[in-house]
Amino acid sequence: MVITVIDDIDREILRTLERQGRLTQRELGKIVGLSPNAAGARMQRLIDRKIITSFAAQIDHSTLGRPIEASIDVWLDDISDSGDFAEFVLNDERCVECFHLTGRLDYRLRARVATSDDLNALLNELRAKTGVRQTDSRLVLQHLPTS
Repeated sequence: MVITVIDDIDREILRTLERQGRLTQRELGKIVGLSPNAAGARMQRLIDRKIITSFAAQIDHSTLGRPIEASIDVWLDDISDSGDFAEFVLNDERCVECFHLTGRLDYRLRARVATSDDLNALLNELRAKTGVRQTDSRLVLQHLPTS
């Protein structure tokens, strides 16, 4: 792995774009103290160096009928094939993000559901279809901004 060295302005550009990926060069430049052309050139250099790999939309899931966000810790049966779990997560629209982790649990799943009954149905389907032995769920109350 090659480690890329960047300066404080590049770090600020990255922090800003992580929060607001659709800024114009003018808006980005104003935030980081550069001209629009200089901000655009730096952003392009970060893309060329593969530090920025993509831009993604942030979705207001409540407008799509899924206002409840849950964090679900998942433990698979010892004999289960994690491929079944991965396939389920990739194909179920309630599953927003999933991490395979080290430590006591196998996965942490972020899900968006319409109701508590929908969350219960998701948990039951995970157990029935994917070899999930145990789950531990928490509802997300608020997202706090990070650096």
